[in-house]
Amino acid sequence: MKQNYTLGRGEIHFGQFKTGTQVPRGERYFGNTPEYGITAEQENLDHYSSDEGVRKKDESVLLQLDYAGSLTTDHISPENMAIFFLGESMIQTTVAATAQAFSFEDIEQGMTYQLGTSDANPSGVRQVSNVALTGTGETAEAGVDYVLDPVLARITILEGSTKLANGSTLAGTYDVEASSRERVISKATTVEGSLRFIAKNPTGKNIDYFMPWVKITPNGDFALKSDEWQQLPFTLEILKKGSLEAIYCDGRPYVPAP
Repeated sequence: MKQNYTLGRGEIHFGQFKTGTQVPRGERYFGNTPEYGITAEQENLDHYSSDEGVRKKDESVLLQLDYAGSLTTDHISPENMAIFFLGESMIQTTVAATAQAFSFEDIEQGMTYQLGTSDANPSGVRQVSNVALTGTGETAEAGVDYVLDPVLARITILEGSTKLANGSTLAGTYDVEASSRERVISKATTVEGSLRFIAKNPTGKNIDYFMPWVKITPNGDFALKSDEWQQLPFTLEILKKGSLEAIYCDGRPYVPAP
């Protein structure tokens, strides 16, 4: 018999459940996953005969069987980040607005200030223009008193400015251009769905795996700054959904010889 020596490769597709149901929204390709594996743990109740001499095990009953897994992806998409932060991804749309007033009290030179922060939009606005600053009653000058990043809507007060002195109030107006940006917000929402592994092995038989119900939770570090590719690590809890089994392993179809 030829041995099935396998070098594992494949794609993961995740079908996140619709809110309040166990019905997948459809399956989304998870992106490149350098690591993916399944573990099994069991708990047995053993029985030993004690009639004579050394006790001997004469029965063992399986009490509990748990399947779990782990995966790591280096596809840093908003959808995968939302799973890592147990939150949601969305498109943040900003409508154009003119003459938006702002004021920062007791400013310090060398510090940076974010425009447009509020409880509704705590990280502030983006893409601003026509920024006009006032300090000691005179109009501050860009490049002399401050530096503006119009895309991120951030103002840095320059050291030595005579018009934006320490302890003064930075005030003015700005226009906001219409724009959209991707946003991920962290929450504490359990992420559940179906998971399918489609094998694409360079050697060995392709066996596909389907799990009707898994819970995905973050597991480990997400290095925002490093000399390595960013990766998102996850843990899988593989559960039994109703009358279905926890895991289905399917070989590829073939036509029997006549």
